[in-house]
Amino acid sequence: MQYSTPVKPMAPTSEDQARWDEGGLRKRLILGAWHDDLERELAKHLPPDRREAWGPADLSSNPFEQITRQLAVLYHENPTVTHSIGDISALIGREGLATTAGLWPLMQRAQQLVLGMREAIIRIDVIPAREEIALAARLQYRIVTSDLVYMEAHPDQPDVPVYYQELRLRMRDGESHWVADVIDIRDPQNPSYKLYKVQQGGKLGIEVTDQYMGAPLEGATYPYRNKDGAPILPLVLYHAEKTGHLWDPYTGSSSVRGSLVSSTLYTMWVHLVRDSCWAQKYCAGLSVAGLNQMDQDQVARRSAISTDPSSILVFAQDPDAQGQPLIGTFNVPVDPSTLLSSISNYETRVALAAGLNAADISRQSGDPRSGYALAVSRSGQREAQRKQAPTQRMGDEELLAKSAMMANRFLGTNLPESGYRVSYHSMPLSPDEIRAQREDIIGKMNAGLMSPVQAIMELYDDMDEIEAKMLLNQIRRDKAEFQ
Repeated sequence: MQYSTPVKPMAPTSEDQARWDEGGLRKRLILGAWHDDLERELAKHLPPDRREAWGPADLSSNPFEQITRQLAVLYHENPTVTHSIGDISALIGREGLATTAGLWPLMQRAQQLVLGMREAIIRIDVIPAREEIALAARLQYRIVTSDLVYMEAHPDQPDVPVYYQELRLRMRDGESHWVADVIDIRDPQNPSYKLYKVQQGGKLGIEVTDQYMGAPLEGATYPYRNKDGAPILPLVLYHAEKTGHLWDPYTGSSSVRGSLVSSTLYTMWVHLVRDSCWAQKYCAGLSVAGLNQMDQDQVARRSAISTDPSSILVFAQDPDAQGQPLIGTFNVPVDPSTLLSSISNYETRVALAAGLNAADISRQSGDPRSGYALAVSRSGQREAQRKQAPTQRMGDEELLAKSAMMANRFLGTNLPESGYRVSYHSMPLSPDEIRAQREDIIGKMNAGLMSPVQAIMELYDDMDEIEAKMLLNQIRRDKAEFQ
């Protein structure tokens, strides 16, 4: 059976529609679904006849995706999660709820979307048990991109959402419909979770909660609460940068648009190599016999004949021409390697627009004329980690706290609902860097210039003093138990 996907409705406001359009473009660039966007970019640069002559679009250059992917490295190893008081192994242990739900592997993709789209949401759900297949109840995490969400913030906290409206495709009676999940805690005394059909203009239509969930969840039946009974949104809004606002959709637009232009230039380069990297012949006073008439039903009409090195062209003298016919050769218009080098330099310029230092960008082959993909150095990745960690940590710690709230309420756990501490592992050092760091730390400790706590913080640069002391205490206990 084939299902048709209805047209996505508009956003509730024109401002949010512009944000959705920008976010949708960025998401397609990251996920590889941007062919139509590139065709629209090509149409801006070329009339129809020239566009047809260029041939298929070349999607091999995408600096925006390459840079965001290589900078999204906070989760190259599972972060270290600690708690000063409670036992959190039921949540983040090897068999913990967050671990078995695949939270940290999911965050590898989520961080790239956060960096590229500037915001993304992780929504927390509880999946009920299925006795027929011996599957226990569990947590589930889902990435929701910002181009599907409308939010309203707390009046006194402009970056804290209290109203959440997510556009989702749902199946009903063999047909798919755009339905809005609306979770509203603006009034803490009367929170609600309802579902509505969405009109094409973006306004909410009839309520359909009973068709999908059985009954509205509102007031006393609203399920998402902390241990004190206060309502919460079962989600976390992650930001690429702390701005004090819900959305920051346009930062980095230059690298987004530059990526489309870069692929336009690479499409031109492929056309040049395929069709123009030889000396062009011409004739005067002659016409080529056997021309095929092309695109006669279009504005861009043309005549053409296929040739190759073994073919023989037959010329006929133009009856209207006077004098001796002439056949000659033009020089090659552009050297492909020179053009490729220029395009590669443009790619690097696009990467610099994303906020990277020139010293942190290289070509994987070491030769810019090769056209190899852009590469961010390890030092550049480590510097990006240090910048991203504070903002990402706020989201992760909130996510773990809300996961504990959901697990306590629905799965019968007794997890602490606050106080989680997350630290990230830096990108690995080279053997020479490791040796130099170790010798430096040992030398300073022997000279009395560094304490064990400071040494741990030097080794794990995302740890603070409290986490370093906790790790030293754990090392001391392990030594006493296993010596």
